[in-house]
Amino acid sequence: MRNKKTRVSAYTSLGLFLAFAVAASGCSKANDQASSSSGAAPGSAAAPQDKTIELKMISWQGQNQAYWNAYDEAIKDYMALHPNVKIEHIFQPLANDGYNKLLDTQFVAHKAPDLIDLQGANIGKYTDQDYIIPLDPYLGQPTAYSDGTNWVDTFIGGDSGFSNLKTTNKYGAISFVPVDNGPGIAENRPFYYNKDLLAKAGVTAMPQTWNEFIEVLKKVKAAGITPIAADNNRWVKWITSWTSDQFVDGYLNQYFEDQFKDARALDDAKRNLAVLTGKVDKTNPVVNAEYDLLKEFSQYWQDGWAGVDDLGAQQLFLYQQAAFIVDGNWNYNFYKENIHDFEWGIMPFPLITKETTPYAAEGFPMGDNKLGAEGWALNKDLEKDPDKLKAAVDFLQYLTSKDAQQKFVQTAMTISSIVGVEAPEELKPFIVSDKATLSFPAKFLLFEGEVNGVALSQQFYMNKMSKEEFLSKMQESVMNKALKDAKAQLDQETGIPRTIASVEKDLADLKASSASQVLIDDKQSTLDFLKLKLELYQKYAGDTAH
Repeated sequence: MRNKKTRVSAYTSLGLFLAFAVAASGCSKANDQASSSSGAAPGSAAAPQDKTIELKMISWQGQNQAYWNAYDEAIKDYMALHPNVKIEHIFQPLANDGYNKLLDTQFVAHKAPDLIDLQGANIGKYTDQDYIIPLDPYLGQPTAYSDGTNWVDTFIGGDSGFSNLKTTNKYGAISFVPVDNGPGIAENRPFYYNKDLLAKAGVTAMPQTWNEFIEVLKKVKAAGITPIAADNNRWVKWITSWTSDQFVDGYLNQYFEDQFKDARALDDAKRNLAVLTGKVDKTNPVVNAEYDLLKEFSQYWQDGWAGVDDLGAQQLFLYQQAAFIVDGNWNYNFYKENIHDFEWGIMPFPLITKETTPYAAEGFPMGDNKLGAEGWALNKDLEKDPDKLKAAVDFLQYLTSKDAQQKFVQTAMTISSIVGVEAPEELKPFIVSDKATLSFPAKFLLFEGEVNGVALSQQFYMNKMSKEEFLSKMQESVMNKALKDAKAQLDQETGIPRTIASVEKDLADLKASSASQVLIDDKQSTLDFLKLKLELYQKYAGDTAH
């Protein structure tokens, strides 16, 4: 059975600001660097037709056959249009960090492939190390596939859609081309379900709310069918997050002054500080309501779930041993290819209403509207061969064209980053709904601590630990982590003060070098945020952390 496609959630606001803060200083202008080194006018990507050009591209997408097939179809179609260009697609697994280790070695030896699929932090890392090419000059020009529209404007959000990504490298450059991970995927993954098993249990309508869902699970269990295929790690994290992020919008804000309320990137810090200062503890009614809901829910998970990994849970569902499983859109084609003997469907995550708990916000968190931090980069060694560079850029421009993307998303079963590309009908349950209205949901208030919250939760859900003991241990764990975090943030040598000094120097250097205004503005925003974060920690943890 194939592994799921690994994805990086790089766009929590906190993660972005941390990335901003540690981005290396740089005075070069990305446009100047890219245009001077490429040997070609920006936008002139068409490769000569009178010579054979061979390109190599590397990805981990062989772990998901649908994605691999989508890329191979695009490669085949491109080579049909350009018979003189030969593209080899190389598979390298992500397992044991093998993908990154291989690239590190190949870049140093100047043997890396021409086009490289990269995730998250590696995009900034390899840009800063001058291993991949800033693409701004090409993005600022029309392509052969864009009907006169500048390439960058064919992406959702245009240039502004890349604004956060520019700040993760020292050049303030766009150094990769996103192909999937488009805006619109809901934070809450839906449930896949077995229609045949539900019919046997007398279920005639799919639930919309949490109470309706529990009633369906009761029917399924009463019919002698296991309702949920759960696993011992991913499932616990997911279900903790996707239930608790429907509780009380703006809940944490009551404990902090107004200047800290609207910065979503401070949510994790506020969650830690609320526990550290005793504003939230094991007696908190929202904490108790969250875990009461999950404890009730756990009785519908299969026997022995704590000894089952995510692949084992998938097997239970595939072999009709459970009626429901939660999974991502990246595995849609896996189920499509492997389910042959029963009817199945996808149900959006149920809405928790006040009928279930008075603390329900009766909505979902707002979805991410940014481009995903994953995509294709170009090896800087291509600059030694201008014709190969032109062909590589041209292929990326083709790959991100509207027509190619419409075909791509139907095969890969994903959402595009390109304007006007319609999501597959099958993905509608994965897409943000009109109920995604919450800006600051309470989320889990006691979970991410010094001790693994999943391990503690397992003991509670399996009745090996009382609720009192569980919440006491969880509070202690979160308190210890919060204290360590506060000390680290306030440390003059390694914490926020040092980062502020570094960013102030970066900002001064950018201004002195007449860098682009967008980069200066982004760096100023980073500095403003860091000062606000330092003020938060000083005010609510200054005495405790010293």
